[in-house]
Amino acid sequence: MGKYFKYALGEILLVVIGILIALQVNNWNNQRLERQKEQTILMNLRSDFNENIAEYNRIYKSSTESYKSSIKLLEIIKGDSNINPSEIEVLLNSILNGFYSLDLNAASIDEIKSSGSLNIIKDGELRKQISKWSFMVDDTEDDIEIYYDYLFEFLIPSLTNKSVLRNMAVPRRLNGVGNLSQITKSNFSVDYDTTLRTLEFENQLYNHTLNLVFVLQAYENIEAYLQGTLEMIEGNIND
Repeated sequence: MGKYFKYALGEILLVVIGILIALQVNNWNNQRLERQKEQTILMNLRSDFNENIAEYNRIYKSSTESYKSSIKLLEIIKGDSNINPSEIEVLLNSILNGFYSLDLNAASIDEIKSSGSLNIIKDGELRKQISKWSFMVDDTEDDIEIYYDYLFEFLIPSLTNKSVLRNMAVPRRLNGVGNLSQITKSNFSVDYDTTLRTLEFENQLYNHTLNLVFVLQAYENIEAYLQGTLEMIEGNIND
């Protein structure tokens, strides 16, 4: 009886050991697959963040030129020299058409959210950084919305009887659309010394410029976020 008991006990131990080994192998395999998935997520994030930084560089440069044009026009309004109409048309074109909103690629972030894959990323600090995405983007979009609301509701309407908008260049992004005929110059002329040098317009332009400052500051904040997050992503990729 004792002989058979020892034999049965040995068989049970072998089965238990086999189960434990199988569980360990399965656990190891799951961890391996999870790490592979993590690396795929990180590489997708790296690609998107590099693309977003390139987008920022393009957008920020043009938007900064729009800000410089606003500052220059404010100084012209402040001065007493005769205003050059051609210069005004160039500046207004930059002010009204030079600004671009930031269009970020959120494909990898959206995939992480929809699939609940954030916890697959081992680095806790990186997980926190990725979680800030929505806040950073929403904050920037709020400033952009304020900027556009003022631009279209106040600044552009205020120019209706102050400038010859038709003489401005067609925005670059519209050039060649549908092979349409070019818009000819206006036959009207405006005395910019009279129409632009008013307290009302100076205040409108100043408010517009201030709104742009807030947007550019938001752009700089999100660029710092993109760069910092990218560095953390790079540090977790096993090239």
